[in-house]
Amino acid sequence: MHERTARRPGGLSLTGEQHDVTDPTDVQRLLAESLATAGPAIRATFGGADRRLDAERLRAFWRSTRMWAVATVSGSGAPHIAPVHVQLTEDDHFEMSIFEDAVRLRDLRRDPRIAITSWGSDGTVAIAYGTATEVEGSRRAISRGAENPRFVLTMRIEVNRLYAMTPPPRPE
Repeated sequence: MHERTARRPGGLSLTGEQHDVTDPTDVQRLLAESLATAGPAIRATFGGADRRLDAERLRAFWRSTRMWAVATVSGSGAPHIAPVHVQLTEDDHFEMSIFEDAVRLRDLRRDPRIAITSWGSDGTVAIAYGTATEVEGSRRAISRGAENPRFVLTMRIEVNRLYAMTPPPRPE
């Protein structure tokens, strides 16, 4: 078993530190602290001043991206990846809706660690790591009136590492 990160108010946090996501510098601080504690490959890839996304550009990219690759860990330890819509709310909470019968939900109930990534057609990339928690009372039918409705619930993702970059200009 792994150790769960203590939940902090606000949604974004680094393990053991409280962050106020209403502060516009908080996402920027998470980006900077994640990069400062990253390994050499991530620092080399995401660390160039001409490549790093600031908080506002990250928010714009995240909110304009429809689908994200979400990775979880199965009961046998095998990776599981699926395309999912992961929303960044106006108050900087990362959330996703998930079918109540999804393998991914079973994975997250057993082991809440999650990795999320997506990339734009221009080469912009974002990667987030964290833990997912069910939002109490969020279960809802998505096929109202159907004989056998499907249900989803909302998962909130507490991000503890966040990286984002845009590619350098192509040489002419």
